[in-house]
Amino acid sequence: CPSGKLAFFPRFLPTRMASKRPNRFRETEKKFKLYKGKNKKRRITDFSSVLDLREYKGSRAVLVDETGKNIATSSCDVKKQGEGPKIWRISEVEGLYVITDALDKEAQAFWAGKAVSQFSKCEHTNLTNLYGKQPDHWKQAVTEKKLSRDSGFYKLRWSSLGYHFDWTNRLYYKNELSDFPNELAKLASKLARKVGYDVKAEAAIVNYFPYDGMMGGHVDDAELTLSYPIVSISIGCTAIFLIGGKTREVAPLALYVRSGDVIIMGGQSRVCYHGVPRIIEGTAGDLVKSIQETAKDDDTKLLASFLSRSRININIRQVIDERDNFESISKPAYTERSEEKKADSDTHQSK
Repeated sequence: CPSGKLAFFPRFLPTRMASKRPNRFRETEKKFKLYKGKNKKRRITDFSSVLDLREYKGSRAVLVDETGKNIATSSCDVKKQGEGPKIWRISEVEGLYVITDALDKEAQAFWAGKAVSQFSKCEHTNLTNLYGKQPDHWKQAVTEKKLSRDSGFYKLRWSSLGYHFDWTNRLYYKNELSDFPNELAKLASKLARKVGYDVKAEAAIVNYFPYDGMMGGHVDDAELTLSYPIVSISIGCTAIFLIGGKTREVAPLALYVRSGDVIIMGGQSRVCYHGVPRIIEGTAGDLVKSIQETAKDDDTKLLASFLSRSRININIRQVIDERDNFESISKPAYTERSEEKKADSDTHQSK
């Protein structure tokens, strides 16, 4: 009866309200999100709270050398420390380091070129995941000498190197992998050692962000071992990077990540929520100009055009501890699915 419903509802509502926890990570994401269309005038973004390590004076980040020893105190002028790479330990998140200007412009152009011309053709991308084998979208764009928002390449969001990540089940599988670029593995190891970490590069996800793209808050915890850091390389437009705690209830720290910067997430930061709520268009001018000045072919010219409105992120990780192997891990789905897929493949080929 109506009276019965009214009597039940007041008792139920406070329980639900009391159990709802604040999502401070999401609240911060909304502050920096780029609104489009009718929502464009909804909010003017306030970037004043974003940590800028190139201009920073304070205690939230400490300039250190490769031994972890402090180089600059809160009263130091970072600009007087000289040009080139600088290693920062982020005080608020244990194990998190940022190396600003870790890659010079030549290296940035090299890896950006690899990302668009080679990594984009990998066996596992968001496009192959949905539609099967794809044509060489970058080659098409170079041939046509243009990139439009409705082109195949601009629909690319990620590609997978080494062990392939199953986004649906959030798992890696023993026999689902491709070759990992040796040069990239050496670079990741070198960068990790600069902050006192070791890593054996076994998998990488290459993210392709358009200027209006974003990545929601998440935790990278699908690897069989979380004892090794993630090495994350940024090329192209500047991004706002958020990193919080082990739950979304923790308000995240926001910091600028510019072209050539590298974030290394080890220790406690390895299992913290993080994301990219905003790409800032037109902030890769120095890199774009450098590439344009040395461009000798249409491929390179198009790369400069792409980076002027986009960001490439290459994040590298170790999947399994060297002391273990897939068979010793108590997750039988790893080998079972691989064998099932192999059997399906053999059946298909015999028809």
